[in-house]
Amino acid sequence: MALVTCKEASSSSFTHQPKKFDVFLSFRGEDTRLGFVSHLYNALCQQGINTFIDNNLQRGEEISVGLFKVIESSRISIIVFSENYASSKWCLDELAKIVECKKKDQLVLPIFYNIDPSEVRNQKGKFGEALSKHEEKLKDYKVQSWREVLSEAANISGWHYQRSCSEFEFIQGIVEKISNFKLNCSPLFVARYPVGINYRVKTILLDIKSNDGHIIGIYGPGGIENLRERSGTDAGVIELQETLLFEILRNTNLKVGNKSRGINMIKEGLSFMRILLVLDDVDKQIQIENLLGRCDWFGSGSKIIITTRDKHLLTTPGKYCSTYKVKGLDQDEALELLSMHAFQSNKPKEDYSELANRVIKHARGLPLALVIMGADLNGRTKPQWGSAVDKYERIPNEEIQKILEISYEVLDETEKDIFLDIACFFKGFFKEYVMDILNACDLHPIYGIQKLFDKCLITVDQYDRLLMHDLLQQMGRDIIRRESPRMPGERSRLWCYEDVHKLLTQNTGSEKIRGIRICSPEPSKMKLEPKCLEKMKNLKFLIVSNVDICRGLKYLPNELRVLDWSGFPLSSLPPNFDPQNLIALNMPESRVTLDKFFKRIQCKNLTYMDFNFNQYIRELPDLSSATPNIKKLDLRDCRRLVNVPDSVGYLDKLESWDLWNCRELQTLPSCIVMKSLKHLNLYQCIKFKRFPHIPQEMENLKFLSLGRTAIRELPPSIGNLTGLERLDIGSYFYSCQLPSSIYKLQQLRMLFLFGNVKFPKDMRIGRQVAACNSYGGFSRSCFPKLNFLKKLTSCFTHSEKCLLSGSKDLNLGENIIRFNRLNYLVIQDSKFLKKIPKLSESIRQVDATNCISLNSESLRKLILQFGRNLGLSPNIKCSGVKHKVLMDSHSHGKLKNQIDCSSRVSLSKLDAIQDESFPTLDTYLVDFGESYGIRGPGKKIPSWINHQSIESSISFWVGPEFPSIAVCVALHLVPLKDSYTNNDNYGSIRDDVIDCVFDIHISTNSRKRHRMARARLYDMKCDHLGFHGEPHSRLQTEFGDLMQGDRNHVEISCKIAHWVSRTGKYAPVIARMGVHVECHYRLFTLLYGPIIILWGCTTELSYLSCLLLCFEAPILKMKMGSSDFVLVGEYWVVFKAISAYFNIEDPDLMIVEHSFLWDLKGQSGSCQMRPAGFGNNMVTGQDGLLHMSTLSTEKFSVLVYRPPTGIFSMIGV
Repeated sequence: MALVTCKEASSSSFTHQPKKFDVFLSFRGEDTRLGFVSHLYNALCQQGINTFIDNNLQRGEEISVGLFKVIESSRISIIVFSENYASSKWCLDELAKIVECKKKDQLVLPIFYNIDPSEVRNQKGKFGEALSKHEEKLKDYKVQSWREVLSEAANISGWHYQRSCSEFEFIQGIVEKISNFKLNCSPLFVARYPVGINYRVKTILLDIKSNDGHIIGIYGPGGIENLRERSGTDAGVIELQETLLFEILRNTNLKVGNKSRGINMIKEGLSFMRILLVLDDVDKQIQIENLLGRCDWFGSGSKIIITTRDKHLLTTPGKYCSTYKVKGLDQDEALELLSMHAFQSNKPKEDYSELANRVIKHARGLPLALVIMGADLNGRTKPQWGSAVDKYERIPNEEIQKILEISYEVLDETEKDIFLDIACFFKGFFKEYVMDILNACDLHPIYGIQKLFDKCLITVDQYDRLLMHDLLQQMGRDIIRRESPRMPGERSRLWCYEDVHKLLTQNTGSEKIRGIRICSPEPSKMKLEPKCLEKMKNLKFLIVSNVDICRGLKYLPNELRVLDWSGFPLSSLPPNFDPQNLIALNMPESRVTLDKFFKRIQCKNLTYMDFNFNQYIRELPDLSSATPNIKKLDLRDCRRLVNVPDSVGYLDKLESWDLWNCRELQTLPSCIVMKSLKHLNLYQCIKFKRFPHIPQEMENLKFLSLGRTAIRELPPSIGNLTGLERLDIGSYFYSCQLPSSIYKLQQLRMLFLFGNVKFPKDMRIGRQVAACNSYGGFSRSCFPKLNFLKKLTSCFTHSEKCLLSGSKDLNLGENIIRFNRLNYLVIQDSKFLKKIPKLSESIRQVDATNCISLNSESLRKLILQFGRNLGLSPNIKCSGVKHKVLMDSHSHGKLKNQIDCSSRVSLSKLDAIQDESFPTLDTYLVDFGESYGIRGPGKKIPSWINHQSIESSISFWVGPEFPSIAVCVALHLVPLKDSYTNNDNYGSIRDDVIDCVFDIHISTNSRKRHRMARARLYDMKCDHLGFHGEPHSRLQTEFGDLMQGDRNHVEISCKIAHWVSRTGKYAPVIARMGVHVECHYRLFTLLYGPIIILWGCTTELSYLSCLLLCFEAPILKMKMGSSDFVLVGEYWVVFKAISAYFNIEDPDLMIVEHSFLWDLKGQSGSCQMRPAGFGNNMVTGQDGLLHMSTLSTEKFSVLVYRPPTGIFSMIGV
């Protein structure tokens, strides 16, 4: 642990602006230059204090401007007031500048040398006489300002020299104070290249200024230097206590003696003092107590910063502490930090970019790793880089490993086992699943996993999955490898395919092995001995995928807690296998039949069972006696399953039961009594006709899918599902009658209707009667929480005779607006739907996929309605789009329907991606928040969308915050045989079915892209438009930290992430895109707002003024070197500087006429001009020079260049 202290800290103490000088000396030369000031100057310099005295000015520099800059670039100003100080106008101007800088946190110290401070304060004696003389020659306001700064400076605490001691002693006291100030205010060395630190510090500083609590806890994973050894012994603690007391009190005679006395001395000596204290790398609670006691000893305004790897330690200060988790570097920051160490540049050499990106991916934002690997790669050749990166990915760097292992070493044995099990087997798994498994291993995971979380060794994502930094996982696996570097059979855990293959084929296992994971990168066959696992009596985890064993298996360890074997090739498990402690039995795509296995044994502890895509199961066994504690039962796509016995209906611990696509399923238990059930999926069980009776209330069931089943009516007991939030019901082949008890589902939020679903015409709740007119709208008492309605009617795949009666004339009536609580309307595959009327403002999502008869004007009106709901007027004009912009006849490129074959995936892969997108029940019930979305057939983006691109990205400028943004994407289906074609020649219906997932990304100021939205269009048969709108509030919440300053460059891009072609004939492409946004575009900005400079005499500027002020012309911005150029006729205008008149340090505008540079400082002139279109906004000029004092600051936006002759024939910006 390390200490940093500062007495009388303020928030400004945390920031440091680099200064050129430590001290600026202001004095009257004729009084003190050869005596006192020269002695003071020499004493300061001998102490290493960089001091400015006016004879150091560089020759040729304008002295007034130069001195002002020196004063601004000094940390401290010392004013030596002597009797003739006020007689110098130069000294008084210096003093005015110094007092101005004092307001910007510069330290100002006056010395009253042989003069009384009251003479300065009240302008008496010599000071009064000097100011009176100035008033005779100068304007009153100038002298009055000098009087004010003299009074202010004289009231500052400083030194008064009255010859009571020698000048030497007096000067030594001044030097000592300056030295202490310099030491306390000098920034600590943080890093050689402190990339990414400023933004994170600013975030904390904002809270320091606004938070009443005075302790700031910063926690994160290992990646900083280990400085905690000093507190490991009593002597180290005493040394730290003495250091703390000395740094603040500056008393070298203080001796602590013992820890307890030190605590008391800190309390008594520092009580009520306002301090800044940093405790770095704290790892034990006692360290905080030894230095801070109860954390409430220090004075108001004190700030204590604690950095630690253990979040739990920050509970010690209690209510006084606010906490921050350190975020890793983003992609751009990581690349810069690596490049600085590897190339001494902020970006890599061009031919090293791919290797640099591999290093960044491996480091995953950890600065420690980037610094160490960057330094290691510095000066290496490209082949050496490649070899080193390969090594990094397989073998941990020892220097990184040593620091990361610090957090691991403080864990106890059970916590270490939990960490290693997650690192080797369970990273990415759901927390509850892992905890159930580890609990069966007696590892007490409820406490242990929280401990790992507090130590920043693991994290949990939004879906409650356990995550771990790749380098921490690599560290954990290396700890296992070191158990027996050359003999894998002597290690506790095995996951490397080569190691496991060798161990099993050679039968070299041992009782030390706790877990095995066999996952081949490609499908492989493995010839195993039937009893190859017999030596591994203590095996707890066996996870196998993509491996086919060529012989029988006669032994499995009975100590298994997890048997996870995808594609298990045998029809039965070994006859002597009796896993009484088994928690998870996952055997998807296997041949095992459950009846044989569970007739022989009972697994009382079995909690998870997954047999999806098993084509050999016809009937389930009696699971109520064999597996009474089962929580999750996954039987998806078991296409030969026919019957489920009644006993299964009494599994009262079952929470999730998935029977999706069990096409032969006919019967479930006659009644269901499952008080824990939350999720029941019978979607596409096309032969299932009768839903079970529900005799008791089941308030926990949230999701019930009966879509595309053969159910024609639901039992009245459906009303006992009182907690149901989502219901899918109906079929394309049968009508379904709902009972009146359906209205008891008062929690229902999402309703998916397939085909013809008939609601009862009236209902009775207590004494109230409410009516339902089919889909015309439900009264509020029917479904008070309903916000999602999905109506699916005739599908393309059905012949006309299968269409439901009346569907040919399907149109949404105007009464759809009565659904004033709906958020989402889905009307997919409605072949004859022609029009969507105006919708309720509550609706934010509309899915009209494959509604091929839908009128294009109706779709455009719906997009317009959603745009207005976002606050985006259709009349917003385009103001400065960056390249690739489609502007009617000005379009510069062809329509590029280039197919991205790399994003093509198999249907099973897309299903896996879909499962990943909906990992939990909650994701099926999620609301869509404030976002707007539309999916429907179409080719052309509405013309009112103000930015349109023929390619897949658009950029624009915005202010300090995100505005609302709407994105429209045209997806065309083009033949696979012709990857570069105009598909307008093809019919609207394709002989194919396309599934497509595309991402919308956002980036600011050329930094890393972030995904703004993911859109899915499934079962497409024609070209479609996708619309997505995000309000200002959500964009600012999600991405506001990406904004920098008052003007930000934003790029929106679209990319097809994954797609599937069912017949292999067509592919989706992004034909064009549009972004509707109110952007900000100014060529330059002045302190007093936007301004237009009109230059010339009688030159007619009517055309120019109209063109620039309307901003309706297409815009072309060009770049040359480091400057922005604007082409005006045949001349160039360089935007680089603006007049010092506006006091801008880094000017934005320079005007060039031929090779002559015009200075825009205050000049006078008489020539007037009055260009058409500008009324009385006049600017006077003479000989091309501008009179800035008369310049109007109306809200104009552009500079005008004065050509030598003629008028502007063309302008492009």
